Amino acid sequence: MAASEVDSAAPASAMNIGDVITGLASEFPDVTVTKIRYLESYGLLEPERSPAGYRLFSVDDVARLTWILRQQRDHFLPLKVIRSMLLDGVDLADSGPEESADVRPFRESGRTDNLGSVSVSLEELAAMGGLDVEVARDLEKHGLIVGIEAGRTVVYDGDALLVARVAARFVQHGFDVRHLRMYLVAAQREAGILEQVLLPLRRRGDGRSGLEARRMLDELADAGAALHDLLLRRSMGPLV
Repeated sequence: MAASEVDSAAPASAMNIGDVITGLASEFPDVTVTKIRYLESYGLLEPERSPAGYRLFSVDDVARLTWILRQQRDHFLPLKVIRSMLLDGVDLADSGPEESADVRPFRESGRTDNLGSVSVSLEELAAMGGLDVEVARDLEKHGLIVGIEAGRTVVYDGDALLVARVAARFVQHGFDVRHLRMYLVAAQREAGILEQVLLPLRRRGDGRSGLEARRMLDELADAGAALHDLLLRRSMGPLV
């Protein structure tokens, strides 16, 4: 069904999936029919169905969906945690956990320190990142995200979630995933050069060497990002 699906038999207070997406667009511009359907298939939403089979969302359904999307965006909670919270009767007026022993809030930044103990499936990663599953598979195919074997399954951590969120911005502007590989190649080359600078520090082996190496890496990474931005804008010339 398309985002514009309608049903003349729907109650006046009910919304179709297109109305829901339109209503959420200002806060969640990345939300899609696919994402809402996935959340429903995961048992997080239970919209009613019209006699014609269309989804009908009540005000409570939309409030529940909004709360779920905020947990994903603001705290990057795995869907299994969100579902558990809903089953426990969480107050949907709550903004979410400040800190948890199982899952720490995930903040979108370039530092892996803040990623917390996130562990999600590829399908969850796609839904939380605002991507189709096939796009997420392409990210893995091109080496932009890396799965971690956990028994018989493969899970993805906070780094992968962050990459998915950033990649979604490119995809929204028409980029193909293969175009993003240039950033991976550039990062790998930069890492090789920085490693030559940081290795002497790590080889000292004293208690401060690790902290000094991390501090220097943070400083050089920030400087590298600033230099990249300046050179990119200069190279774009009159276009920007």
